[in-house]
Amino acid sequence: MKKLTLSMAIIFFLLTITGCNADDENVTKVPEEVPVEEEGTKNQINTDQTKENLFNFTNFDLDVEYAENKEYDVDYESESNGLEAEIKDDISNTQIKGDEAFEVLRPIFEQLKFDKDTPNEEVVSEVTKAFDLDEDFQKFELEVKFLDGTEKEYNN
Repeated sequence: MKKLTLSMAIIFFLLTITGCNADDENVTKVPEEVPVEEEGTKNQINTDQTKENLFNFTNFDLDVEYAENKEYDVDYESESNGLEAEIKDDISNTQIKGDEAFEVLRPIFEQLKFDKDTPNEEVVSEVTKAFDLDEDFQKFELEVKFLDGTEKEYNN
């Protein structure tokens, strides 16, 4: 009976640990200079900290659709418990996640200078150029959450 109880306890423990870690495969440790969205707050960051940050946003979700059901998709989210990054590119048939995706996105994000007041057309143009995307897309959707908590959508 003791062996059965011990076996069940071990199985339960292993399942619990596995379940807790199942969603962490795309989570990367956040570098100090990368802004994060704090849980339960509107991301109140002082202006001195903002000047030191690499990007002026914490979330970046880009979906670009081309002919023949080809898509270019970027998902980036930086929170206090880590960052998630993923790039899906149907055109070159690639998909990368985690650290590898962040290392690709980092220099691109560093080029982006738009803010919440930048006109829609300028944001679309700047993002298209930074990601080196063809401008013959059928649909362009970008959702960005800026450091001050403002969320904006850009469509074309």
